[in-house]
Amino acid sequence: MSALAIFYQRLVDLPAAQSACQLVGLPRLAPYWPGIVAFALLFQLLRLSSNTLSSLVFGAKFDSLTPRQKYDWGIRVVSQVHAVAVVVLAVPIFFKEELIKDTLYGFDDYASRVYTIICGYFLWDTFVSISDVKKIGFGFVVHGLASFGVYILAFKPSLQYYGASFIMFEASTIFLNINWWLDKLGMTGSKLQLYNAVTLLFLYLTVRIMFGSYMSYHLFEDLKARGTQTSAPLYYFYRIANGSILLLSYYWFYLLIVGAMKRFSSKKLSKKTE
Repeated sequence: MSALAIFYQRLVDLPAAQSACQLVGLPRLAPYWPGIVAFALLFQLLRLSSNTLSSLVFGAKFDSLTPRQKYDWGIRVVSQVHAVAVVVLAVPIFFKEELIKDTLYGFDDYASRVYTIICGYFLWDTFVSISDVKKIGFGFVVHGLASFGVYILAFKPSLQYYGASFIMFEASTIFLNINWWLDKLGMTGSKLQLYNAVTLLFLYLTVRIMFGSYMSYHLFEDLKARGTQTSAPLYYFYRIANGSILLLSYYWFYLLIVGAMKRFSSKKLSKKTE
């Protein structure tokens, strides 16, 4: 066993950590909490190093950005790495027998490892959103907190199967980030951005809006069917968190449509005046 693995296990075995996990009602969290903290720190390290790496890759185009744009660029690098990784890693969760047998309270180690990455990301995202709330608004703080709250409950265990459905939301994030980068690289209104925008809107509508609403309906139907197995506070927490995320998704979809119409209508207008 490596020194790192030994250190990790010592953190897991800490009596205080074991007691804390039991106290907050997350008994399955104990073997995974050091990983959540580690991933949050790794995401922050990636953000801090992203500017140097981006400067090497994009040269003068990146170097000419404002400090604020460089900061946002780094945030999106982290977001992109997380989105690509978890969308791919979450697919096998749909086929885990233990989770298919019990879609609400089943437990699987592989799924828990994926949720460790996700919780680490949303822990990092929440702190970043809080530190930047004056600039980005409270909506992102709500999204971070709600997402972290929902995914950390996977270690109760709870909703490990349904959680994979909502991980798929991140598929649209991949193209949202690409759209932002194209703007900053001077490719606003280009054909590449047009194709990316169409893909983004299609995925946002089908995955976040349609599939997300569909799976939310079935989730709460399952919760109702299981009755007293889910405590009232937990049930209403899921209701509020899920509702908040879906409402934000509807609102952001509206903003995406408005933004796309402005971007490409202004491009056509500029061509007519040339």
